[in-house]
Amino acid sequence: MKTRLHFLILTIILFSASYFDVNAQGCVAVRQMGGVNPLSISGYTLPKGEFQIGTGYRYFHSFRHFVGTEEQTHRQTTGGGHDANGKELGNAVNIYSHAIDFNASYGITDRLQVSMFIPFVHNERSQVLRQTAPTVDTFRYSVYAHGLADIRFNVSYWMFDPNKASRGNLLIGLGLKTNSGSYTVKDNAPQANGTTANVMMDQAIQPGDGGVGFSIEMQGFVKMYKGLYGFANGYYLFNPRESNGSYKSAPTVVKDEEGNVLGTLTGYNLYASPDQYFVRAGFMTTVGKAKSLTLSLGGRFEGIPAYDALGGQVAYRRPGYVIAIEPGVTYSRGRHSVSLFVPFNIVRNRIQSAADIANQDLKNSVITDESEKVHVQGDAAFADYSISVNYSYRLGKLFNKKQGNLTPQKVF
Repeated sequence: MKTRLHFLILTIILFSASYFDVNAQGCVAVRQMGGVNPLSISGYTLPKGEFQIGTGYRYFHSFRHFVGTEEQTHRQTTGGGHDANGKELGNAVNIYSHAIDFNASYGITDRLQVSMFIPFVHNERSQVLRQTAPTVDTFRYSVYAHGLADIRFNVSYWMFDPNKASRGNLLIGLGLKTNSGSYTVKDNAPQANGTTANVMMDQAIQPGDGGVGFSIEMQGFVKMYKGLYGFANGYYLFNPRESNGSYKSAPTVVKDEEGNVLGTLTGYNLYASPDQYFVRAGFMTTVGKAKSLTLSLGGRFEGIPAYDALGGQVAYRRPGYVIAIEPGVTYSRGRHSVSLFVPFNIVRNRIQSAADIANQDLKNSVITDESEKVHVQGDAAFADYSISVNYSYRLGKLFNKKQGNLTPQKVF
């Protein structure tokens, strides 16, 4: 029983982590993603014929702008006009993201499970407008995008028989990400000339990315020493679609220092359907006599690449990654479990995008002096931390038929 309880607690940690809530990026528009759901109250796998349901809530506020790993601290204090006391305000873009998901899993066998993940989001983007008419002014305003995000399906398989693998196991998953979330949400936004227009929202707050993708996922654990376990999980989403076709802006016209046109970056004015990735690893242990409370500490590495592994590469995105330290706590009792994870970002890096590199190459194509060549790299806003709260409930086989009568079945 003690061994099985350790497995249960470990699996709760893995289950909570496997939501792959890759959402701490802010302007680096990584979608909230569902992951493997192997949790079972009677062990670390979902037994044949049984269900698991759950829900999760995630929140972050991004406001710190980075170019590479260098923070643009002036964005917090300058360029945003002045308050009533004459104090200069910052022009940083602020994104507030709320996401709630609903998920369900079913055990086809003791080793094979299928899962479905349905997310909903409510995102706000606060930014500064420099108005030119009817009066010259600088003020902050907000726009919104909310609704159903990209639904995801997953099938996963334990590599070793859970009935025999008592000290560790490895789960392999394949997933399908749909394009159910809107990627063309518009909202009314004030314009520089004093009017209001219904415009396309930035991809950072769109509920979906417009691509149908597939993922490869893995998670595993190993018993290290007595009640101490090591765990790791990872995920890569392949989004073959180059662009979802939604309009970002007019194509960028690249000029040299004298104003001569060097070329036009066509295609980069449309939003991409980017790949994304996630890796997490750490340690966990139980505390207390009942061992119903679990503490964990892990590291996270997540983001989107500048170029997709498959498909075309000409479309706009803000690629980058974060590295975070993630403490977590989980409480389980009977059929219920509740977990809280709060990853704190320690490294934030807005890497060069394909559009940055194309722009840079055009500008440098007419510069012969290597020392005068330019570096082009955009910025992105990142959060300091994110909050993830998850709840799960086991729908076990409450009754077995025995000699024509319904007899309660023991649920561990």
